[in-house]
Amino acid sequence: MKTKHCALCRKLQPIDPEPVRTQRATAGKIVRLAAGLARAALLRRPAPGKWSIHEIVCHLADVEVVNSWRYRKVLANEALGPTPWNQDEWAETHQYRRQDFRLALEQFRGLRMRNLSLLAVVGKRAWSRAVRHHVRGRLTAGQILSHVAHHDVNHLKQIARIRKELKSREPK
Repeated sequence: MKTKHCALCRKLQPIDPEPVRTQRATAGKIVRLAAGLARAALLRRPAPGKWSIHEIVCHLADVEVVNSWRYRKVLANEALGPTPWNQDEWAETHQYRRQDFRLALEQFRGLRMRNLSLLAVVGKRAWSRAVRHHVRGRLTAGQILSHVAHHDVNHLKQIARIRKELKSREPK
C-alpha cells in the first residue's frame, strides 16, 4: 500500500483512493460500534488520559466544525490564518463527558454530509485550489479531505478497540 506524509498532520499515512467514500461511511460505522452500549460504557475511558467512545464522537463533531471552515476558506481562495486549537483543551472546556452523545453524533453526521455535499457541488477540480497556511504552507481542499479520511479511520480503530475491550470485560 502506498503512503505519503499528510499535509496537515505530517504523519506518514496510507493513501486513501476514495476519501469521500471513507468519510461518508464513518457515521454509520460509529452507530454500529456504539450500538447496545449503555451511557456508562460509552463514557468508560480505556486508560487514564485516553478518550472514551463518547469523547471521541464529541471530538469528531468539533473537528467537523473546524474542517467546515477550512474547506470554505480554501475553496474561496482565502488564506488560512492562524487557527491552532488544542483538542484536549476543547474536550475539557467543552465538557465532552457531559454533552449529549446522540446530539454530538447527529451534529457530526449533519456537518459531514454538508461538507461532502459542498465538495461534490464545487467538483474535484476545485479541490486542487491552494492557499497558504501559516504553518503547513500550501494546502488544498483535497489535502484536507485526505487528512480527514485517515483521521476517521484512526478514530474508528480506536472506537473498535475500546468496544472490544468493553466486551471482554463483560461477565460470561
